[in-house]
Amino acid sequence: MRQFLRLLPLPGFLIALYLVVAYIDEGAFARTLASLTLPSGHVWALDLRDLFVAGALLMLFLEVFKSARATHAVIFEHSLAFVALVVALLLFLLVPRAGTSLFAILTLACGIDVIAGFTVTLAAARRSLEIERS
Repeated sequence: MRQFLRLLPLPGFLIALYLVVAYIDEGAFARTLASLTLPSGHVWALDLRDLFVAGALLMLFLEVFKSARATHAVIFEHSLAFVALVVALLLFLLVPRAGTSLFAILTLACGIDVIAGFTVTLAAARRSLEIERS
């Protein structure tokens, strides 16, 4: 089970979490979770949207590391990431609660995951071939 969870695209978890929160309480995204007064006197407010964007960036970072591994499961991982992208695009276009800027950014994160995953995997494979030829 743990191995299977490693194969799942991390941005897909944020998509699922977004949908759960959107259907439970759509207004939750705009509520201020914390605020901090900066030395300039400006009040910086942190809301759930900000946490989702930060989570998407963190998960993309982790996905790049997952892509750099040389395993047979990498192609399957990329296929699942592509499926997550297609599902996210369909949700964005067809489900009213998913038609937000935040959801568009999460969908973009899925797209970047797919492109970066294939790019990193191809670069790592090319490097492996060059080392084997030497």
